[in-house]
Amino acid sequence: MKKLLIVISFLFFNANYGQVKLSQIQGYWIKYKGEMKDGSDLFDRFTEDSGYTEYRINQNKLCMNSNPTHRTNETCLDFTLMKNFMKTSQYLGFVIEKISNDSLVLCEKIDGLEDDKLERSYFVRQEVIIAKFKEDNKNEKNITASKFFSPKTNGTIELDLNKAFKNNYSNFQLIGSLKIYPQKKKVNTSITFSTQNDSSRIGIVKKVIDNSFERWNLKDFKEYESIEIPFVLKSEITKHYWGIAVIFFTEDLTEFERIYGVKMDDARNSMDYFNKGLRAYEEKKYLNAIEYFSESYRINPKNIDALYNKGAVYFESGDKENACKVWLEISVLGQAAGKQLLLEYCN
Repeated sequence: MKKLLIVISFLFFNANYGQVKLSQIQGYWIKYKGEMKDGSDLFDRFTEDSGYTEYRINQNKLCMNSNPTHRTNETCLDFTLMKNFMKTSQYLGFVIEKISNDSLVLCEKIDGLEDDKLERSYFVRQEVIIAKFKEDNKNEKNITASKFFSPKTNGTIELDLNKAFKNNYSNFQLIGSLKIYPQKKKVNTSITFSTQNDSSRIGIVKKVIDNSFERWNLKDFKEYESIEIPFVLKSEITKHYWGIAVIFFTEDLTEFERIYGVKMDDARNSMDYFNKGLRAYEEKKYLNAIEYFSESYRINPKNIDALYNKGAVYFESGDKENACKVWLEISVLGQAAGKQLLLEYCN
């Protein structure tokens, strides 16, 4: 059954695999699907990240980028290719489960983590996505970019905006879009909504973005008359934070309130209740622990560990009926471990 505390079990790499060649995996790969290694649907931190993940494999270096408009904040890892295993450290790496000309399947390998905590990712070559987009839009001259097909910059628009404001921030948000004109060599910014009618600040935003043409790599976009990218912007000054943030490919201002698809305050409150549940369990206050885990999951439905722990506490306290109800709920959410618990203990 699902344990309240992680049981460390060391995983060992099985060397009985065919040798993958480095040339087979080199290039740019875009993630299009993910699941847990045990076949469960993605949950918690895996459910919503940026919605974009790019892996760049060059020689023996793996670089990961989650920003669809620039690569300046890449995280790069050196790796050693051992048969079908990309070893990045003594305890970490990726198993290459499938490789073809156009597709790649990687699964995390982290010593001490069970299959329901390891992510399997499905990738397609970036060239395939570009070719498909161009085929689908072959008669279009004015396009709207997406996370999966967008020009990239050699810097960040956010950094340019923060420099332009020179620490003279105020609290406002706006919705807009930028249009890049490759042949005219210009960018035009339009603002469709703002929470503050401050023409000078809006003017600074427009000026910075309008002057960003030279930053954009338009190698795959020269055939288009215009490329539009929607965005939201937030300027904030508080006791703990000040600055400007920009999120591209959305017109939803609530994106700023979310972390992995959950409001940041909700994520923090959920974790507070989760920790209270653990303390109550350690003190054998099972009813309190169940209440805390229930509240943790209610506040943040992506914290599925709270639901697992709720079932575990029910079972340990002798309430098998309610434990089975929780495991049924977990299994309906597409979690393989929940289905196994249901089959094993709830016949």
